[in-house]
Amino acid sequence: MEIGLIYSKSDPRQAHARNFVYRYLAEHGVLAEVVEEDQPVKSPTLIINGYTLMDMRQQQRDSDAPMFPGPEDMARALEQHAWRP
Repeated sequence: MEIGLIYSKSDPRQAHARNFVYRYLAEHGVLAEVVEEDQPVKSPTLIINGYTLMDMRQQQRDSDAPMFPGPEDMARALEQHAWRP
C-alpha cells in the first residue's frame, strides 16, 4: 500500500492524525510506504493508493470543529484499501 500524508506539523490535531495512521498500520499489520509532506494546511490530506481523503467543506473550520478526516474516516479508508491486491 502507498500512503501520502499532507499535514501541518505545527498543528497538534494534525500530528495526532499522523500518529493515528502509523498506529493503525502497526496494529493491523499493514505494510505500507508512507510519504509525509509538511504543508501549512487547515486539515490533513490522506492519499491511499491514489485515492484522496481530504476536507471538502466549503467553509473553513474553526479551531473547535471536528477535524476531517478524523480517525473513523481514516480507519475506514485504510481498511478499504488494506487488503486490495
